[in-house]
Amino acid sequence: MRTLLVALPGLVLATIGLTHPHHLDGDTAQWWRDMHIILAVIFPLLGAAQWVLLEDTPMPVRYAGRLAAFGYVVFYGALDALAGIGGGAMTMATNGRTDASLPVFKIGNQLGHVGAWCFFAASIAIAVCALLKHKLRAIPGAIFLLTGSFLFLSSHIYWPKGVIACLCIAIGMAAISYVSAPGRSAIEDSTVT
Repeated sequence: MRTLLVALPGLVLATIGLTHPHHLDGDTAQWWRDMHIILAVIFPLLGAAQWVLLEDTPMPVRYAGRLAAFGYVVFYGALDALAGIGGGAMTMATNGRTDASLPVFKIGNQLGHVGAWCFFAASIAIAVCALLKHKLRAIPGAIFLLTGSFLFLSSHIYWPKGVIACLCIAIGMAAISYVSAPGRSAIEDSTVT
């Protein structure tokens, strides 16, 4: 169940990313705004999944990783609220983008950039700890998680790069959760002896 739950946010984001408009204008503004209202609920769940996966890490790494995951939720949430919801609402009100919305997008993108780097930092902590503890079994999950988190730095959830990033994150989180599931190593140890 844990494996499914940590993968679900990335899968939902990838699905929604297939519909994310590449340009905000009068024709796309309503879906842009409404989609980001939905995303305001989904994006924080990626940070919650990181929080769960950090449970199995040494205490200093756990606290630093969870601080980074919290930073992701706060700063990426600000991007979503400003450039997503606010930008879409402003574009709807003016029936197209105007220069008045530029400062909203600028600060939103800056905050989102900080949030994406926080997400990447927490993913590094998860991947490194999984590799140290679970060795070869953690390699696929670490590769997928780090690849997706790196792509996420510059892709948001736009098709194709952002959708691929979210799918990689979902697969990576699921794979790391699977190999690090509580009680799993005890079961594997008993089958080896």
